[in-house]
Amino acid sequence: MYGGVRGRTNLALVLGAGMLLGAAPVHAADLGGDCCSDLEERVAELEATTARKGNRKVSLTVSGFVNEQVQWWDDGAESNVYVGTNGADPTRFRFVGKAKIDKDWSAGYIIEIGIQSARQDSTSQNNDDDVNALNLRHSAWFLESKTYGKLTVGQTSAVNDGITELSPAKTTVSKQITIFTPNAKYALRDSSGATIGTTWGDLQRGGGGEGDRFNVVRYDSPEFGGFVASANWGEDDLWAVALRYTGELHGFKIAGGISYAEVTDNSQGFNGNAEVGHDEGTSWGGSISALHIDSGLFVSFAYGEAELASSLVTGDNDYKNWNIQAGIQKKFTPLGATTIYGEYFNGDFGVANAGPVTSSDVDVWGATAIQSIDAAALDLYIAYRHYEADAYAGPAKLSLEDFDTVFAGSKISF
Repeated sequence: MYGGVRGRTNLALVLGAGMLLGAAPVHAADLGGDCCSDLEERVAELEATTARKGNRKVSLTVSGFVNEQVQWWDDGAESNVYVGTNGADPTRFRFVGKAKIDKDWSAGYIIEIGIQSARQDSTSQNNDDDVNALNLRHSAWFLESKTYGKLTVGQTSAVNDGITELSPAKTTVSKQITIFTPNAKYALRDSSGATIGTTWGDLQRGGGGEGDRFNVVRYDSPEFGGFVASANWGEDDLWAVALRYTGELHGFKIAGGISYAEVTDNSQGFNGNAEVGHDEGTSWGGSISALHIDSGLFVSFAYGEAELASSLVTGDNDYKNWNIQAGIQKKFTPLGATTIYGEYFNGDFGVANAGPVTSSDVDVWGATAIQSIDAAALDLYIAYRHYEADAYAGPAKLSLEDFDTVFAGSKISF
């Protein structure tokens, strides 16, 4: 019924406009049959195959990206090549709705689904497939005021999620403090080539000052001179506060932030991911980055620290890590910006989440190149990383092999 009415209405408008302009009349015979019936049928067919919103009051934006790659790795005893999803910025799609209440207030929602298929942060020496599944990243509603800020309720990012990754440069395929994430499930090997029951992700047990997504009540203040203050509470129990800044100063783009978090629910932990443990304690972290607008040169620094509850470990419970990235991002070709940078990471870690390690000192260095193709919303990238660890089981130092990896792929947004 709806399609037929609209089809006749549109046809009437066209014929009326033609008569007013003195156009020659259009006869059914000119279209080779019953024109109205044909048009109504076509309109009904199009409407039946078109995605529509549930109502006209709330906007709907669908976005996301696909980020797939080829990865070579060598753990000192074995090497291989896998095809899968980038671990630092995995494939996802998002639905965002928003409705205007008045001049100041609006309401909306966010639903974001990740696609888990051979993800780089879940594969290992013995598993190149992972589990093909969808995972819920965000499911929350919000009320937002230009005057009073934004309140969000549901599963979404805690205010310290991404606090150690702030940068005006495009470095998302190779993030800062979370440098371990892409290879978290790969086991460490001793000098004989045997695995020791500890993975690279187990070493960074405390989360390094970086947050994640939880079921929370979150508040973000309005922007004041580039600053936004945020706080959240949720689960049973965790809370965090953060302050972020973005702006331009004396020819530089600046991005930075700092946060503090406390977790008293050992079923969640600092970032809720199995590869870094589910531990109670406190953490703080932050990052600062500056990009010179004219030259494209940039430098980023991040620091994170976590202290686990002393009842959870019998040994070192303090985890510290820092990272520096430096490079250039400039449009050398009409295709889009080119980003090239090197990085260094150091982690001073306590008791590992599994295996015999009671403390470790980890060094990681690497380099990344990204070429953006603006016409296709496409980023092509290649990255190299080298990992090495001095690890101890009590007073005894373990002799461990280094880990090397190269991964290359593309991220296309929609």
